[in-house]
Formats: sequence, C-alpha cells, structure tokens
Amino acid sequence: MAPPSGQIRPGRYLAFFVFIVVLLYTLVFATGDHQAKPKLGIDLQGGTRVTLTARTLDGGTPERESLEQARQIIENRVNGIGVSGTEVVLDGSNIIITVPGDQGEQAKELGQTAQLRFREVIQVVPAESAPPAEEPPASEDPGTTTPPATGASTPPTGASAPPTGASNAPQGRPAPAVAAQPEDDPADQDESETAKQIREAKAVRQAKTLVPSEDGTVQADPAAQQAALAALDCSKPDPLVGNDDPDLPLVACDQEGTAKYILSPSFLEGTQIADANSSVNPEGVGYVVTLNFKSEGTRIWADYTTANVGKQAAFVLDTQVVSAPEIREPISGGQTQISGGAGGFSADEAQSLADVLKYGSLPLSFDNSEAETVSATLGLASLEAGLIAGAVGLVLVFFYSIFYYRMLGVLTGLSIALSGVIVYAVLVLLGRWIGFTLDLAGVAGFIVAIGITADSFIVYFERLKDEMREGRTFRSAVPRAWVRARRTILSADAVMFLAAAVLYVLAVGQVKGFAFTLGMSTVLDLIVVFFVTHPLVALAAKSKLLSSPKLSGLGKVQRPGGSRVETRGRAATKEA
Repeated sequence: MAPPSGQIRPGRYLAFFVFIVVLLYTLVFATGDHQAKPKLGIDLQGGTRVTLTARTLDGGTPERESLEQARQIIENRVNGIGVSGTEVVLDGSNIIITVPGDQGEQAKELGQTAQLRFREVIQVVPAESAPPAEEPPASEDPGTTTPPATGASTPPTGASAPPTGASNAPQGRPAPAVAAQPEDDPADQDESETAKQIREAKAVRQAKTLVPSEDGTVQADPAAQQAALAALDCSKPDPLVGNDDPDLPLVACDQEGTAKYILSPSFLEGTQIADANSSVNPEGVGYVVTLNFKSEGTRIWADYTTANVGKQAAFVLDTQVVSAPEIREPISGGQTQISGGAGGFSADEAQSLADVLKYGSLPLSFDNSEAETVSATLGLASLEAGLIAGAVGLVLVFFYSIFYYRMLGVLTGLSIALSGVIVYAVLVLLGRWIGFTLDLAGVAGFIVAIGITADSFIVYFERLKDEMREGRTFRSAVPRAWVRARRTILSADAVMFLAAAVLYVLAVGQVKGFAFTLGMSTVLDLIVVFFVTHPLVALAAKSKLLSSPKLSGLGKVQRPGGSRVETRGRAATKEA
C-alpha cells in the first residue's frame, strides 16, 4: 500500500542515493586512467592561449562563413592530434585557441594555413648568394643552373634527391631596384599595410615574366628574376603566406631559409591529398611524411613525373619549399614521401606536417597576433584561491544554518557535503567522456550553486516552520511541508537551469564554463534535496531525541500552551 501524500520510506530513498554514489565512483576508478582527478583548464593548471588574426587580400573583414570554416578545420586538427581540453572559439575576426597543460607548442602550429602546392623548379640559388638588385652581375648571359637538393624528399617509387652542389648565381642585365617596386598611388592611401605588402610582393615575386611560357613563345626575363630574388628576404615573415596565386610563378625560400627558388605555376594542389602519415625514413636518417593522393591527384602526379624525369618538383607549403626532389622515374602509385633534407624531419616535425596536410587547408591566412602562456605555478595559485573561496562560502553557510536551524542546519551541511561528493565524481567522468575542463569560471559557478542548494533547504525548512505555527507537530508537519515546498523548489531550480542553458548557448569562452557548472549543480541539487535532505528530515521527525523542540530549533514556532489535536487531517490548537 502506497504511503499518503508527503509520506515516504526514508530508507529506500537513502539507499538509492548510496547506489548512485557507488555507481559513479565505480565508473571513476574502473574506467579511464583510474585517476580520480578532474581535468583543469588553462587558468588552473597553466597552458597556452593563442589568438589568430585573419588576413585577407584586400585588407577587409573576412566573411563569417570563412571564419567558421577555419574554426572547424582547426578544431578537427585538435581532435586529430589528441590535444585534450582545447577550446577553439570565434571572437570577432579572431580565432582563439586555448590549450591547457604543456601542449602549447602544438597550439601555435594549429593556425597554419597549410596551402600545399606542387610547382616545377625553374631555378634555385643559395639565399646568401642572391645578387642585390642595385648591384647586378656584369655578365648578360643568363646561363643555366643546376638546382641543389635542399630539403629534398625521396618518393618511394623512383624520385630521389640529386647530389648537393653549389648553384651558379643567376646572370643578367642590371635591373634598377625602383623598377621592381610599384609606385605609390594616392588612391591607395586608405589601403591597409597588410594589403599593401601583399600587393607589392605579388607584383615582384609572382610576375609572369619570371618563367618561360608553356608554349615557348615567351622567354623568362633575367632582370625580373634578379629583382624578385633580391626582393625576397628569407629571414623575415612572408606576406604572401596564404595569399599566393597558384596560377602564377613564385619566388620562394626553403623552410630553413638557406635557398631561394624560382618556381613555375602550380600543377597540383594539396587538396588532392587523401591521407598523410609520418614514419621513420626506411632509406636514411630521421622521419618522412608519406602522401597518398586522391584519384585525380594520382593521375596528375603520374602524368607529370612521366613527362619530367630528371627535373625537380617542389613541394611548397605556405610559400615555403618543404622539399624539392629530382624525379628519376615515373611515379604511378600515387604515394610520395617528403623528407626534411639531409638530416630528415624530426619525429615532432614529421607528425606536425602530416597532421596539417591531413586535416586540410584553411580558407584564410592568419597571423599569430598574440600567444599568452600561463605558468603552472600561477594556475595552482588560482586553483587554491578558488578552493579557499568555496571553503569560506561553505563554512559561512554551515554556521549560519547551525545558528538559525540547529539540528536542521546540521542536515543542511551534510546535504551540501554529499552534493560535493556527487559533483566531484561527475566532473571526473565528464572530463574523460566529453573533455570538460574545470576553469576559474566553472569554480565560480559551483560557489554560486552553494547558495542555490542552501536556498532549496531554506524553502523546505521555512515551509516546515509555517506548518508548525498552525499548530501541527514536527512529525505531522514534515510530509505537508514537503508537498508544498517541493513545488517552489522545482520552480526555482527550473528557472535557474533555464537561465544557465540560455547563457551557455549565447556565451563564448570561459562564460560557457560558468553556465555549464551552474546548470549541472542545479540538477544535482534536486537529487540531493529529494534523496537526501527530505529523507533525513523525515527520519529526524520520527526520533524523539532529534525532534525535541530544544534540539530541533523549532520550539519557538509552536504555539505556547494548550494541547494539539488532529481534525480531518488538519492540525488545530485548543487554547488553554
């Protein structure tokens, strides 16, 4: 037979709560790495926060669709390399990457544009031997060059690096430096500095006269080649990163900054790469990156290597030559290896390059405008400050409850402590399952939730006091007070959860952490109130010792004098 409304069997409720606690901590210690520690955010355990500022060719504001696509690609890179706890959010025209722990160096590489293109090598010279435009060589014979194998890679089916050798410096007639630079136009005064640098670099380093035409009717201009080589400084950031035109020639440096290349227009795009992986170089030292092409890319690569045996093909990543191997025989299998030159790639370099190539090119180019590193020491201090603030809040709530409610205040403190037990286990599990990281904003959410949890207890206890003021005994007032109080508790928690959910959807960054922990604490508050607080109060009402007016703190709310009788389920006081 079911108990009357408001009447419960406290033992069953408490047993169910114990079952929940046991289940949660069984999952904590039986799954994952068996460490019962929640994942901490950058402001608690230290880490790196990188701000990427988008650049466009005209210097204008990038489209929202392009920014969101870039954010998604970066997020895919994060998931691919297993950087846990990383947050990638949009902030205006910036993308902010937050990486907790000691994986900050990887975060700085996540914003690479990764525009891989395959270009034919027309000419290559050492970077330090490139003649300045104002002091050209006297000879007018353009001559020929033998490209060295800087950064060469070894395709597995027949292409290998030629022997390293010195290249002849390009020869040609004098080229005035002023001729290579576009004149300032008053109409361009409103042009941004970035857009101006890109425009000037394209005019010099991507001139059509740098290479012969495909039909052979137009020969390369040695003066333009000299001007382009002289204008390129391998020690400075390249403004063409992410903004070079694949249909035009390109003058570029290798990744080490030791050589300059004159390259033909792109004949194959990196978007034709199906997969990229790093592995130990089976034919030399270091590591290599193995590329597998899609069907169209396989066909283009096979046709090119068949028709250009003996020439060099440059793998150009973000306007830098990663490798320039000599093609010794046709490659028809669609698989090619990139090595890092004579010493090969290191393990980290190879893995980083493979990840960047695998997860796609960004639709925009970015500058690392800000890279903030938070030390682990500062994070620990922040964590301690948050824990101290939470402890002070708990102590204040506990002592106030003891002072005002006596025995019921003790139940309040016990309920909050048990709520903390559940919260901790849930934090650990969420960190493993969905990568949730606890930051200072999340700690603030839990501290605010202490007041929300205490508020639920106060609503119940005050309703209990109201029932006893009407003349009911402690035991008979408990079920009636609960029936009326739970409606108020459910309504208040529903409003708080709705507010937290809206804040989570609309907010960005750390505010989401605050909203998440606030909403989670609100849900767990209901579990504690229903399965712990109410059953404990019901047990106390059945105990003569705990229900005594002096110990319970409810003596002052009872009407003085007279006897109390029950009439039709309602309490009435008969005055003496």
